[in-house]
Amino acid sequence: MFLMNQIKNLFVQKNVLQEEQREHTWSRNGFYTVFLLFTVFIIVITCLMVLFRIKEKVRVSERHLKAPPPDLHLSPPIPPDPDQRSKGTKVVTSESMVQSELPPAVATPFHLQQQPIIACRRLAPPVGPLPSSAPVPIVSAEDHAPSLSVAPVATSNELKPCPSPFRMKPAAGLQERRGSNVSLVLDMSTLGSVEPLSVGVVTPREAAARDYLLSAGRPLRPHELHDLVHNTQRLQAEFAEIPMNFIDPKELDIPNYGTKNRYRTILPNPHSRVILKSRTTNDPLSSYMNANYIRGYLGRSKEFIATQGPMVNTVNDFWQMAWQEEAPVIVMITKLKEKNEKCVLYWPEKRGIYGKVEVLVNGVRECEHFTTRSLTLKCGNQTRTLQHYWYTSWPDHKTPDSALPLLQLMADVEADRRAADAAGPVIVHCSAGIGRTGCFIALTIGCRQLQVEGLVDVLSITCQLRADRGGMIQTGEQYEFVHHALNLYESRLSAGTGQ
Repeated sequence: MFLMNQIKNLFVQKNVLQEEQREHTWSRNGFYTVFLLFTVFIIVITCLMVLFRIKEKVRVSERHLKAPPPDLHLSPPIPPDPDQRSKGTKVVTSESMVQSELPPAVATPFHLQQQPIIACRRLAPPVGPLPSSAPVPIVSAEDHAPSLSVAPVATSNELKPCPSPFRMKPAAGLQERRGSNVSLVLDMSTLGSVEPLSVGVVTPREAAARDYLLSAGRPLRPHELHDLVHNTQRLQAEFAEIPMNFIDPKELDIPNYGTKNRYRTILPNPHSRVILKSRTTNDPLSSYMNANYIRGYLGRSKEFIATQGPMVNTVNDFWQMAWQEEAPVIVMITKLKEKNEKCVLYWPEKRGIYGKVEVLVNGVRECEHFTTRSLTLKCGNQTRTLQHYWYTSWPDHKTPDSALPLLQLMADVEADRRAADAAGPVIVHCSAGIGRTGCFIALTIGCRQLQVEGLVDVLSITCQLRADRGGMIQTGEQYEFVHHALNLYESRLSAGTGQ
């Protein structure tokens, strides 16, 4: 019995030892298994990271290979094949927010190939006013032409082909910035693509753009203008060749000047910038104004001032400029708000004081498409009169449905300018001061050229405007509208004079 118990105890002890050995063995194997799995996990993660880095490098390399060289447009464009047609590219503009189709290259129809699309002609140097014996009155679009006619001036300049070395890129849209002063960002991809005309070191690209702006032109006789108006593709292609001439922000060495800009990338070209007279010589910001002098017909200097719509912190500067430059007329071609703020209400209802300038409203005349205010400006002991035109029939995102109201506005502005005692420039502004502003100034110059010479050169006018302020006539649709308005003016001018 005792022996049996000993044998049982031995078996029990043996089983216990075997169970302990199994538990010890299982624990050791589990540890090895976990360690092995963790090692495999680390190796897999490392491999994935290496593959991701390699993939990113390959993607960057492919992107650099696909990107065009920076000087892609330095060489003159190759004339298009007459049998080909190229599709247009969509352009979203800022100021007028107009969408239009801009074909990068357009084939010329067979029946129009006899006329050169672009020709070179040097802009006439600034000259004095026309002699008093040959006045050039501006007539209303609805009135007959004046009885005093002027013989057309024949142009003797030799024309030669002048292809643009430059193609305009599509523009981006608007984004809000700095809500405290309701300033906006205008992101235009063409910024910096053409440098200003007056720079210290001129690169070949800048020289090509400068030469184009100074020499390009295509005079149009009335019948040629009439035919071109109906050729939308040709106008769009011609417009796409004109350098925008926006400047690099580094060209303006003025601390904190961005606080006085409604749009970050619409800046005044330095060589024609309006400088406010300031007693504080140590503060260049007080003399800064986002405005440019614009030449008129025959290159007459300082016939217009193109500027942005006043902001809350630039209203005093605006009236100081109007007083300093002895402006006889102010033309406003924008609403105060078109989805976003375009301009602040910068004139008083009856009387207001803006810095050192006091503004009095003498009377208001309401018309169907624009409102005229007769203003009196006082500064110290001096007093001047000024006419303010507010044109409100330019719809947001579009061009006007009819050119007649704009022609009527132009005629009234010219009449007031001639009758005014002040001989300063006419101040024209919209929101950014380049789109609708450029159309109005181009239309005024073009109508005067039609009266005097019997022809018009919209391409040369646009180049002259952009040489003074970058981006003038901002979209291809606006470029077409100027041609349509000039064609309408010429037809009424011819009908009134019997030509």
